[in-house]
Order: sequence, then structure tokens, then C-alpha cells
Amino acid sequence: LFHPIRRINCKSKGEFKMSITNELDHAIKLSEAKTGSGGYIVGGRVKSTYMTREEWESFKGSMSPQALKEYGEGGGDELSEKNGCPPKMASYGSSSRMIYMLSRDKEGFHYEKKLATTVGGKANLDGFYEDENRYVFVEAKCHEPYTAKKNVVSMRYRGLYEYINEHMAEGLLIKMEKSTKDNYMNVEYFVGDEPLERFDIKQMICHLLGIATGILRGELEPKQIDFIYLLYDPTQLRLVGKVKETVNAIYTRTCYECDLVDFEALLQVIVAYLKKTKYGNAPDKNYKFTFSRQTQKNYLA
Repeated sequence: LFHPIRRINCKSKGEFKMSITNELDHAIKLSEAKTGSGGYIVGGRVKSTYMTREEWESFKGSMSPQALKEYGEGGGDELSEKNGCPPKMASYGSSSRMIYMLSRDKEGFHYEKKLATTVGGKANLDGFYEDENRYVFVEAKCHEPYTAKKNVVSMRYRGLYEYINEHMAEGLLIKMEKSTKDNYMNVEYFVGDEPLERFDIKQMICHLLGIATGILRGELEPKQIDFIYLLYDPTQLRLVGKVKETVNAIYTRTCYECDLVDFEALLQVIVAYLKKTKYGNAPDKNYKFTFSRQTQKNYLA
């Protein structure tokens, strides 16, 4: 059986720290590598929830030139050591690693897709695929739901959030108050009386802004748009006791929150907002949008 051990969390800046994400990452490692020993050595310390340096170099060496280029040009520093930590993608709990392993044999699949959002910043999606009939966008989550979220948002989003509140009624409610940090606001998200605390709706709104911008700019042709939310299913991992109970509860809650939101309706509202505020002369586009939540067990892009 899996027994919790003391491990290094890179986010703790070198200090030892137990966390749910460490336990989850180590359990994923056991499920794939069949051993809990070894790890990536950096700064004289072993990062035991990562591949060994030799395993990582072999893994990276097997990646296609296209994948290496796209991850290298992405904004996540996935392939390089940084601040005394191993490359992010060397972690067994890396969502980038997960989507790469699941999609690497699909011809024409791309990674680290960037989309302009109009409102501000870029939407960074983990995967993208296109054929003559459809676009497929993929956002992957492995251990991200198990960490606390800081819902601090730029004031540039206030107009959009107010528009969503006005037009989605009970479908999505965003509560906003000014942050102590200039030009930012603290936000909370609800569907009815249910708070969205584990599912990253803030990021999802940004992704839909990117898709809406592509539609209105004519960068996306009027064809099927499929969005896949790829969420790692941890329920069969070798976890025990309180750790297993907590991980499974958070996973279940994340799925529940995700399923509360009507993303097709949300995209329509976002398109309408951008037409009203920025793209008033853009012609109406005939597109179809679907959203699906998938796991590593049934993923199909």
C-alpha cells in the first residue's frame, strides 16, 4: 500500500512540506513507474514526485521536434529547470505531461495554443486540433484542482462580468468587490447557491474569450468547435485513509461544479458582449459549440 512520506514541494522554495498534491503526484508515479524510489536531483535534493534526470532526458528525447518547439515557446517553462525546481513537465502530476502522452500519436495535434482575448491578456490552452470539419480545444487538469485558488481579477473584466450577471440569470453569478491591490477585484463565482471553488471558471471564461475573439475576427471558420476539459481521474490510485478520502472528494466536487455550467450559453453571452463593445461590425457567424468533460480513461480528441 501507499504510505505518505516526507517530500519536497518546489513551491515551498526548498522547504519540506506535506501536501495533497504531493501525495497525488506520488500515487500517479506509483501507478506508472511501479516504484516510489528515485526522483529528479536538483540543488542537491531529490524531488521524488518527478522523473529522474535520466528518465526526463529520455522522455524529452522522444518528443517530436514540433512538440519541443511548441512547449519551448509556451509560457509555462515546461521543459527547463527554474528557480531550483525541475522542469514542470517532468512531474508525474503535470497536466502538460498528461495531455502530451494522450495526444502525441494524433497527427496534427498541437500544444500550448495561444488566443487573443480582446479584454486583456492571452488565453493559453493546453491542446489544439483542426480538421476540415471542426476545431478542438483542450484544457488539461491533473493536480491543479487540489490547490487553493486566488480569484483576483483585473478590473478590465468588470464590464464583461456585469454583462454575464445580467444575461445568464441563475446560470452564473459573479460577485465582485474592489481588491486592496490597485486595478484588481476579488471575485466569487456561483451557479444558483453553489459556489465554484474547485473548477477554474475564471480561466474558462478567459478561454471562451479567446474562442469568441477568434470567431468575431474571422480567425475561426464557421464550423464545429469542440472544447474538451481533460480532468485526471484519481479514483483508482493507490491512496489510503484521509488522503484518499480528500482527493476523491475534491475530484467529485470539481466534476460537479464543472457540470453545473452551461458553457454553450456562456460562450454566446461572451460573443454578444464583444460584439457590443468591440466588434459591432462583425457579421453573425454560424458556428456550433460543444463542451465535454473527459478523463485520461475516455479522452478522445
